[in-house]
Amino acid sequence: MSFRRAFTLLNGLALAALVTVPSYAQEKGQEQQQQQRKLSGDERREYLALTELVDTVAAGKQPAPADVKLTFQHHYLRSNENVYLPYILQISGGKFSSFPVAMYVRVAPKTAAGAPAPAAAKQGDAPPDYPFADVYFLTEQSITTAGDVAQVQRALQVPAGEYTLYVAMRERQPRDRKRGPPKSVVMTHPLTVPDLTRGLTTSSVIVSKGLDPASEKLTAQQQLEQPFTISGYRIAPTFSAGVPQSGEFLFLFFIYNEGIAASGKPDLEVDYLFFRAAEEKPFTKLATQSFNATTLPGQFDLNAGHQVFVGQGIPLKSDAMTFAPGDYRMEIKITDKTNGQSVTRNVPFTVIAG
Repeated sequence: MSFRRAFTLLNGLALAALVTVPSYAQEKGQEQQQQQRKLSGDERREYLALTELVDTVAAGKQPAPADVKLTFQHHYLRSNENVYLPYILQISGGKFSSFPVAMYVRVAPKTAAGAPAPAAAKQGDAPPDYPFADVYFLTEQSITTAGDVAQVQRALQVPAGEYTLYVAMRERQPRDRKRGPPKSVVMTHPLTVPDLTRGLTTSSVIVSKGLDPASEKLTAQQQLEQPFTISGYRIAPTFSAGVPQSGEFLFLFFIYNEGIAASGKPDLEVDYLFFRAAEEKPFTKLATQSFNATTLPGQFDLNAGHQVFVGQGIPLKSDAMTFAPGDYRMEIKITDKTNGQSVTRNVPFTVIAG
């Protein structure tokens, strides 16, 4: 079964180009950078209060406050340093109403989760040495709101390994103190960060609502605030697995560590199979994609650091095929013909009426 593609790149092939995933984290963590920002008095008080709050929650000395609900969705991509994790933080079950909202993010090795660092460090003291830690002060404009749900996008970067992620948020003390204490929340989330430097592998498969060119070069601060602007493209990831039947199932991913043919190019085949719910037999598939010397641009060269960036869009309702509302699974199989290696990725998604 063949499907029309949602967009065309490089004469109908998925994009394969020189790509660079942003890298902005320092070796000692973003917390050092925050110290260098010369936080104002109010900002420093909020920063210290949130680090102390995370310390006490991590040590089990108090339950995590939950005046709102935080839900974390992230992706893994290889960068020049470690692994780049762009993420979306969804805020529900309540709203922040007093700004700025302080947001503290910490990634701690699982073995060190029960040993928090002192929160009340003096001015000039070295910050605790976490793989990643950062603090942000969110304005009302930097939080995207849709109905009763809000979202914040940011990114972090850590080496491969097992971690615990802590996110703490607290709104500014309302001017009218009769409204009670400021809303606060602490979320913990396990992180298993894969090693993307060895063997045939891929980035996360990102299901997206859109992909648009982004010609401008971002500063480090802009990259932090637009973490899904990657390799010259602005990706609009979906938060849920639901895709409207009237729309397209659009997915994107990078291929890493493929073998190099004599041409300097890869020799890859990519197959896509589609399954209904719990069925074990695929009901349809896409034509096999090839990435090799005959399909890639002449200037493409793995030795120069080029990477294969695959983008595919599938209409869910067309003359060729209609995906009825329900649960599905897409299986992606990548075969490296230079060495016989293969890797498979499974992407669950739900088609919803509309």
